[in-house]
Amino acid sequence: MQYAKLAGLCATGVATVMCLVSGAATAAGLDGTSNLICATAAVIACTETGGCQQGPARNYDLPQFMVLDVEQKIVRGTHFSGAKEVSPVNNMEVSGGHLIVQGVELGRGLALTVDGATGAMKASVVGDEVSFMLYGACTPI
Repeated sequence: MQYAKLAGLCATGVATVMCLVSGAATAAGLDGTSNLICATAAVIACTETGGCQQGPARNYDLPQFMVLDVEQKIVRGTHFSGAKEVSPVNNMEVSGGHLIVQGVELGRGLALTVDGATGAMKASVVGDEVSFMLYGACTPI
């Protein structure tokens, strides 16, 4: 199956993107006390048969920018197609100098990790037919 078709299957909810600190000191706002904007620099998409492909978020109709609203416990983003999505955050905690965000939506699991010192972001969205790894950075807003 082509990745464009897979992206279409997985382009519902920010959870598909993707559609997002106990221990060491963290930079101000990267510890879950401030809202964050996260930019996706690269995406790796893998199918259940083991084939993987890398590209920018637009290749998979995933949001290039996501906002983590810590008070409302949601992640908001706009897909390249223009679809706006809001996904719930089920768990958010600080561990080992990282902000860890987890959620479940539409049969997919998501995890987002933000390095509290650098803002480096890694995220995964795991689904039945395709899973995504996202790499980028976050900053407080």
